[in-house]
Amino acid sequence: MRVAVINLTGGKMSGGYSKYLLNVLPRMATHHEVEALLCASPESVHVQGWFDHFQIPNVKFVNCRAFGFLHPIHDSTLFWQLEDFSPDVMFVPVERSFRFNKVPVVHMLQNMEPFTIGIKGNSIIERIRHQIQYMDGKRAIKGSDRVIALSRFVYDFLIKRWNIPNEKIGLVYHGIDVKKNEDGCKPDIIPEDWHDRFIFTAGSIRPARGLKDLLLAMKHLSLQGEKSVRLIIAGESGSRMAGYQKKLEDWVQKNNLSDRMYWAGGLNEKEMTWCYQNCRLFVITSRVESFGMIAGEAMAHGSVCISANNPCLPEIFGDAAIYYPPKDSKILAEKIQRVLAWGDNQRKAISEKAKKRASEFSWDICAEKTVAVLAKAANNKNR
Repeated sequence: MRVAVINLTGGKMSGGYSKYLLNVLPRMATHHEVEALLCASPESVHVQGWFDHFQIPNVKFVNCRAFGFLHPIHDSTLFWQLEDFSPDVMFVPVERSFRFNKVPVVHMLQNMEPFTIGIKGNSIIERIRHQIQYMDGKRAIKGSDRVIALSRFVYDFLIKRWNIPNEKIGLVYHGIDVKKNEDGCKPDIIPEDWHDRFIFTAGSIRPARGLKDLLLAMKHLSLQGEKSVRLIIAGESGSRMAGYQKKLEDWVQKNNLSDRMYWAGGLNEKEMTWCYQNCRLFVITSRVESFGMIAGEAMAHGSVCISANNPCLPEIFGDAAIYYPPKDSKILAEKIQRVLAWGDNQRKAISEKAKKRASEFSWDICAEKTVAVLAKAANNKNR
């Protein structure tokens, strides 16, 4: 089977997406059912450079134009590359429309934010952007030969909301890297005396991340005299969300919380590892996730976790996290107080439970099931 992987990004790639490709592409390329693999991505992402240390001779990397919703892709160079490669199936790991001749296409529903009702705080421009993403994403999924859902939540959404036949959907969880004895590196911005005394949260800064829950919880704790609780927020807003982050920063300053919080920005992998390993507590407040790569990383490092009871986080954490009702910052504050008061034995028990839960998500299984979905689409074409 000859597989073309088409990464239709706008010229950038999230950390979760890049980790997905790094883990799945080599496993797909060496699968016994895959004869050859073509990987097309915008030149600015430079995907080929990630794989220089891999020995995968049957993979060819090519460039394609960055995707734009207002400018449907018509990339003659990419089409020539596809014509020459002659794929049996195309895999588009995002919910964006793409067709080439009559080659079967498999999409993966990766970003649930544009398809979720009730997320407030976005600008008018961002809401328009989400509406365009919704229309194009729905058209892409409905027109695909098969679809990969990253969680049972996404699987049910596709069936109940878009009437996608269940036989067209493959439920394929991401894997999680459980790294043992990995050394972290403390970010320079974090004071020395914050070791083991801070709450940690991470992810891109946008309304769908639900950071207001945690900021309001910090305010509740402060009003109750909990002055020693500190918070580190990792992640970047990007140009489109810079104004939103500025509003949050102004709110923090207005409520006299600046001395207990750090906006760490984008951290590298070793810095993230240090924060996971040394935080007193990891909190995830996301309004919606298709899988939740950050949640998986926190579990893999044995972090003690509190999670919003939002889809699909309970599906991923299982019983390895403490849950709070989304948008209820008072209960979140109470949960934080309770967990911070735990003794070493209780903390160790849930830390081990988190690592065990993380180990149940395998990249080998993810790649195996992905190839199986692609093979079904390719076989339908042959028949």
